[in-house]
Parts: sequence; C-alpha cells; structure tokens
Amino acid sequence: MASRRRSAGTRRSRGSRSRHGRALRSSVAGPHLPQLTGRIPRFHQVVGETLGFLRAVAPEQMKDVRLGIAPMPMADQGLNNSNRWHVQDAHSVIIFRVPIERLVNISLSEPRDQIRYREYVEHTVMLAVNDLLDGGLEDILHRD
Repeated sequence: MASRRRSAGTRRSRGSRSRHGRALRSSVAGPHLPQLTGRIPRFHQVVGETLGFLRAVAPEQMKDVRLGIAPMPMADQGLNNSNRWHVQDAHSVIIFRVPIERLVNISLSEPRDQIRYREYVEHTVMLAVNDLLDGGLEDILHRD
C-alpha cells in the first residue's frame, strides 16, 4: 500500500515553487546582500571598465584596438612581460588572467585588497595597450 503525500483536496500549481503552502522562496543570499561574484567575472569587469576608460580618454588611438582575455598563455607563443599579455597583431592584444592574478598575490577578502587588485589589473591592461600602440598612450595618460 503506497502512502499518499498530498490529500486529494490540496493541489499545488506547477511552477509555483512554494512549499507546504508558503509563498515563493527568495534567494539564499537574500535581497539585501550584493551580487555574489567570483574571480573570473570580477577580472572581466575590471578589464572591460579599463578598456572603456581608455576609449573615452583616447578615442582616436583606441578605435581599432581589440582586447581578448584568456586564462593562460599557449605554450607555442613567444611571450615576454612575465606572460601577462601578448600582442597578437597590429590591433589586438590578449590579456592572461591567471598570471596576473598570481603576480598580484593578494586575497580579495578585505576591501582594501580588492582596491589593490583592481589597481593592478587596470595598470596591467594599460601597459598592455600601451605596448600594442608602441607607447602611444603615454602622452595621453600623463597629461597635466
């Protein structure tokens, strides 16, 4: 004899996600906590915002620049710059996430460490783009 979990009179609609007659459930983190992010989305966000800043400051120099992100360099690439980036051709540079995160060597548990992490990633992106443009950003970024 099989036991019945629900009585015939109570019927739950499909997709309601309510349990035991309660209302819809909220997220585990709750609405008052910030969105949970990891290292990879944080890195992509900082690189994207830095590229947006550079395009706003130097639109003429940055109009053809393409920036790619890869986790690690390929073994067959002749790399320098401590393997943080690779100038692929005249208009594109690839930024390597893992070597940059290893070289910064900080944990992101404290807010001041998050600021140092962001500054390091921004600085590395600016160096990589400057390398791509053969020093073309130095005059623009160091204006008084």
